[in-house]
Amino acid sequence: MGNMRELLVGVDIGGTKTAVLLTTRDGQVLSETVVPTLSQSPEQVVYSVCHAVAIVLNGAGGTVSDVAAIGAGVPGLVERDAGIVRMAANLNLEHYPLGATLSAEFHTPVLIENDVRAATVGIYHHLNQTEPLRHLAYLSVGTGISAGMVLNGQLYRGTNGMAGEIGHVVVDPDGILCSCGQRGCLETIVAGPAIARHAANYFAQPVTASEVYEAAVRGSAAAAEIVRHVSTLLARTIQWLVMAYDVEKVVIGGGVANSGDAFLQPILSHFAHLRVHSPLTQMMLPDSKIMLLPAGFNAGTWGALHLARQATQLHV
Repeated sequence: MGNMRELLVGVDIGGTKTAVLLTTRDGQVLSETVVPTLSQSPEQVVYSVCHAVAIVLNGAGGTVSDVAAIGAGVPGLVERDAGIVRMAANLNLEHYPLGATLSAEFHTPVLIENDVRAATVGIYHHLNQTEPLRHLAYLSVGTGISAGMVLNGQLYRGTNGMAGEIGHVVVDPDGILCSCGQRGCLETIVAGPAIARHAANYFAQPVTASEVYEAAVRGSAAAAEIVRHVSTLLARTIQWLVMAYDVEKVVIGGGVANSGDAFLQPILSHFAHLRVHSPLTQMMLPDSKIMLLPAGFNAGTWGALHLARQATQLHV
């Protein structure tokens, strides 16, 4: 490939699939791929990443020696500076040195980060190209609920790298037991599996969260009631983020948000009602502040790519 060490690799490791993006240092896309994540053991997770990276390098006619750095987003608790995944239940990783393992495999610097925080970096840089921003919140509504924060143009991680883990704020003390040990966490009500579980009381056959949103659009009263309840809580969550951090934008993504307008409109209509009586809401929460992740934009791999760029600067 001519110049040595001119390529950057962004990896988004998910519980079911791993996406990889290969670019030049200046961000020109050369190749991308998605492979299933083998998650039975740490070795299999590493194999999935290596397999996907081999595919993109092959696609671009490059080799491992062309890679300047790798960034990877991981769904779990990550010690970024040590490169250790403290816990990623979906991947069967616990106190696993993923950064060092991948670095040894590819002979290049590797920077790992929690997947939602990596995606936050990706969406921030993407939006910043057309609309300069300083403060942004990214809310991921999927299998879990999590937020990422960019404040003053920098990813804000907090003391334990847990800033934005609002899925574990208790909203119903009498609610169901959450995997974290508390009762009635936000995640137990508005995450994808929670919506599906709630819907099981009303529908004859099992439905997914997106099917609940589709049914609501088609006029199902039961589905509309579930969507209204979920949307009210999500609107409050957005309000917490905006009132706590006074961000310019709240971007919403994740599997449940893939329902698009059917997902967004009930949230916006909640704010429309609040604005009628609240000048504060009018000022702080105009519709223009809230948006869905742009369709077709993979915030996870692009965020990981920015981590890779950061890794090259850390290892000058």
